[in-house]
Amino acid sequence: MNRDEFGEKKKPVFLSKAEREQLALKRRQEEFEQQKRRSEQSNPNPSSSNPPPSADDSSRHHRSDRDRRDRDRERDRERDSERRNRDREREEEHKAREKARLEKLAEREREKELEAIKEQYLGSKKPKKRVIKPSEKFRFSFDWENTKDTSRDTNILYQNPHEARLLFGRGFGAGMDRREQKKLAAKNEKELRDEIRKKDGIEERPEEAAAQRLKDEAAEMYDTFDMRVDRHWSEKKFEEMTERDWRIFREDFNISYKGSRIPRPMRSWVESKLSSELLKAVDRAGYKTPSPIQMAAIPLGLQHEENEAEGPYAVVMAPTRELAQQIEEETVKFAHYLGIKVVSIVCGQSIEEQGFKIRQGCEVVIATPGRLIDCLERRYAVLNQCNYVVLDEADRMIDMGFEPQVVGVLDAMPSSNFKPENEDEELDEKRIYRTTYMFSATMPPAVDERLARKYLRNPVVVTIGTAGKATDLITQHVIMVKESEKMPRLQKLLDDLVDKTAIVFINTKKSADFVSKTLEKAGYRVTSF
Repeated sequence: MNRDEFGEKKKPVFLSKAEREQLALKRRQEEFEQQKRRSEQSNPNPSSSNPPPSADDSSRHHRSDRDRRDRDRERDRERDSERRNRDREREEEHKAREKARLEKLAEREREKELEAIKEQYLGSKKPKKRVIKPSEKFRFSFDWENTKDTSRDTNILYQNPHEARLLFGRGFGAGMDRREQKKLAAKNEKELRDEIRKKDGIEERPEEAAAQRLKDEAAEMYDTFDMRVDRHWSEKKFEEMTERDWRIFREDFNISYKGSRIPRPMRSWVESKLSSELLKAVDRAGYKTPSPIQMAAIPLGLQHEENEAEGPYAVVMAPTRELAQQIEEETVKFAHYLGIKVVSIVCGQSIEEQGFKIRQGCEVVIATPGRLIDCLERRYAVLNQCNYVVLDEADRMIDMGFEPQVVGVLDAMPSSNFKPENEDEELDEKRIYRTTYMFSATMPPAVDERLARKYLRNPVVVTIGTAGKATDLITQHVIMVKESEKMPRLQKLLDDLVDKTAIVFINTKKSADFVSKTLEKAGYRVTSF
């Protein structure tokens, strides 16, 4: 066999479907013949009841085999088709779930983005966490819980408990009042004495009656050790106030002191020790009750006022002209019945005219530091008799660069009326010492110490409320609105004020003019600065 013939035999030969079926039948026939020969060899004497199969039986057997193969092939095709359909449905279902998941994720991302935008422009609303006070957190409970009471319904004494008539803290331990104890003891002693006299037939002598009255009065009286709290401090006279009452009074108005030789604060204008003319002017100005800072500051200034004939000479300095004019307006109200002349020295007016008013005589000068130092340098004014100095918004004046002028004004005053540096040294009650006031909503410690170190002796620091925090009298609201909603919201707030006045702060002059014109068209009376 040459190489070409071997290559021809190795090449695959294409067979048609009919040829493949004939080969399969032929192969099946050969297998059947081999099986038949094997069965004949294993059974050499077959019985007569099993005749050899005929040609019809063989053809029938071949047809049944072909039908079975066709059915198997059809079943395989159906199974493959069902498997493909299931795979296709499973894949489509997986794609649908994945699409829904991606859409849900995208929707969640859009919501997060929208929330971030709202939080940036409108602010976030954080839930307020309730802060439990230490007094409530660590409060000791003196009572048992009802669930721990195992004696109820078993003892008749616990079914009808006796309610003790305590005085709820109006006295010493266990709610017992010392005065009630004194009165009860005096009553028992009197009843026992009367019973003895009645039994012996002895009449009461005048001396014994007088002694009994003294005991009754002693039982009615309190001393500071009794912790008198039967009335509120507002219902007591000034002389009846105890240390506990003054402490409660200072806590009610958030008044705190730092220093020595601190007088009692005044509770009302009547207790202020001011002259009747000045009290009349205060009432005319419409001040019904003093503010907390007035309660604490006025008694400090009245500690050593003895010489009323000359009148107190005072200098009030403010950082701006507008504030100085406002202070002058209020001071004129108080000086209405006192005959005190008030002069303001501010920029924007003729300094010669202001100097002429000072030379005519005045008791109170209200000025800005720059203009006042000009008057002192030109000899329009002297401060040899100035005993009272008031620095309003002292930290603001220092920040605006007026510290050299303030120092120059203070140096122009006589140093002979300073208080002694030693706190323990007794003060001369007939002598008027210089009193310096520094008022500010926010007093930085550096400014306070720098001025106090040189010009104050034994300073007293009065703090109303908490430093750096708005007072309780001020209510603050922050409203986040769009630019287009600002004007309607402002008009609504102004309508809610009814007859009250309001100040609107705006960033630029252009915006202030626009808002002013808009409010004027809406019927409001507006003035812009």
